Amino acid sequence: MAIKLNIVKPTSAIENAIARGYLYKDIRFDLTPSFLQGRELNSTRKTTDLDPLFDKEAIINSLKNILSTTPGEKLLNPLFGLDLRDYLFETVSENKAFFLGNAIYTGILVQEPRISVDLVEVIADIDEMEYIINLELSIPELEIYKLTLKGVLSLDGYNFV
Repeated sequence: MAIKLNIVKPTSAIENAIARGYLYKDIRFDLTPSFLQGRELNSTRKTTDLDPLFDKEAIINSLKNILSTTPGEKLLNPLFGLDLRDYLFETVSENKAFFLGNAIYTGILVQEPRISVDLVEVIADIDEMEYIINLELSIPELEIYKLTLKGVLSLDGYNFV
C-alpha cells in the first residue's frame, strides 16, 4: 500500500536534477534563510526554510566544510575534516607547504568522492605568515572541469578568497 502526498511540490531545480538522474543538495554554510514574498501590495516576507544549494554549489559547500572542520568537531562523524591546525601556529615554510598540499589532496580525495582533484598548489607567504592555497577541481558527473578555488590558511584559520 502506497500513500501519495501532493502537499510538497518539488521546485523546477529539483525536477531538473531528478530528470538528469542525480541530485546534490545542501544548505548554505552560513545558514541563510530562504524567503517567500507575496504579490500583494502590503505583503510581508515569510521565512520558508533554509536556503538550499544544488549540484555545484552543494559540492563546493561540502568542500568548504571539509577544509574548515577539524576531525573530532563533528560529533556523529569524528573523522570528518582536515587537521589544518598543525600548520597554523608553526613557522611558515616551503617544506611545510609541500606537506600541507599533500594533506589537502588526500583529504579531499578520501572525504569528497564527487570531486576529482586536478591541482593543489600551496604557496608559502613567509612575510604574511600564511599559506595561499589554489585548488583546481573537476566534478565529472556534472561535467564541470577546471573549477578553480582559492583560499588562505593563516592564524585566522582557512578562508576562501
